[in-house]
Amino acid sequence: MTLFLCAGSARAEAQPSVLMADENALVRFAFEHNPDLRAAQWSQSIATADVESSSALSNPVARGEWLHVQSPGEYGWGVGLEWAPPQPGVYGARTAAAQAEVVAAKQDFHERAADLEADVRNGYARIQALAQEIELANKSVDTRRQIQQAVQERLKHGAANRIDVSLAAVSMARGEQERDLLLLTRDTQRTELEALAGLPATQMLDPEAGADAVAVRGGHAAQPTDSVGLEQRAIAARPLLRADAARTEAADQVLSAERAKRYPWLELQGRYRRHDQSTYPNDVTVGVTVTLPIFSQNAGPIAAAEATRRERRDVTAAHRAGIERDVRVLRRESEERRLIAEHYAQTIAPVLNEHVALVKQALVGLELDVTALLAAEDQVTRGGIEYLEARLAQRRAEIALARAIGSFGHPSAASQR
Repeated sequence: MTLFLCAGSARAEAQPSVLMADENALVRFAFEHNPDLRAAQWSQSIATADVESSSALSNPVARGEWLHVQSPGEYGWGVGLEWAPPQPGVYGARTAAAQAEVVAAKQDFHERAADLEADVRNGYARIQALAQEIELANKSVDTRRQIQQAVQERLKHGAANRIDVSLAAVSMARGEQERDLLLLTRDTQRTELEALAGLPATQMLDPEAGADAVAVRGGHAAQPTDSVGLEQRAIAARPLLRADAARTEAADQVLSAERAKRYPWLELQGRYRRHDQSTYPNDVTVGVTVTLPIFSQNAGPIAAAEATRRERRDVTAAHRAGIERDVRVLRRESEERRLIAEHYAQTIAPVLNEHVALVKQALVGLELDVTALLAAEDQVTRGGIEYLEARLAQRRAEIALARAIGSFGHPSAASQR
């Protein structure tokens, strides 16, 4: 199968440049640009930084003391140097555990990459299949239209009855509805594949390239003003993004604190001793302790904090892009579901009602064509169920859109909806 990658110019009138590629190219693109995978890769950096932290030796401590503070004429002083060497067994085990976490982080990343590749290939295959299904649905609609016209001609010559005509009309309307549902499914699948591949909002997959191709073209179609407003409303209202902002701020502060720990800092001490047999029965000593950053400049924790901050920023970008894309697709789906339900109410429901009337007339006149009557009853039952399912799907799409733009989760406003 072939994939067309198209990079469009910023101007609408410019023609996009086309790059020939295949399914594997889309997988490679996803490996480089999928926002969730980019965020997950920082876990390896954090684990590597933990190895450096666990293998770092403790820094020595310099101590200075001012003795006999209570006796100004007999002051004294003292200095000292302390250092805690690594404990055998503890140091090696701690370093080995951190190295094992690095291996685990790498394997977890490869597992997520494998899941991503499988999802991209499945989505790609689904779009290809849907393109063929839509082509078959269009042919079916054309065939049903011809059958409907033929049955109407037969009715004029007395070779068919009104039940046959209504059955043909229902079949035609159902074929159009099935095609519309396939188109909607293709749009949803396309959006999911765009998100998996990490395409920016200015690019989209173009399934119209044919049954054997998918294209990536620069620039979406012009978004309605209300759609842009919904995206902005979602960005401002979603608690998820506010939580991401708070976590990013926390990561910034942690990094600032870890960087400050590179420099020496002091500890102040004070001590009082009571000893009746001593020359100084009431002895007061003050001192200061300073850590000397000789063996460790806190590089490991700093690297871990930097990786955590970058991870938080990538997660925030992934969440923001996902919300924007969800709002666009759910708004379109909600509108399409509404049109499908309206199409049913305007096209199929009147024909089904006519079915009921014709069946009643046939029963009154004992004009029983068992096959036609059973087919009509089956059409009425299935049509009613499909109408209810269409209304339910429309409602679900509306709920999902409201959730995406941040309308839910406010108890005070719940009673007003």
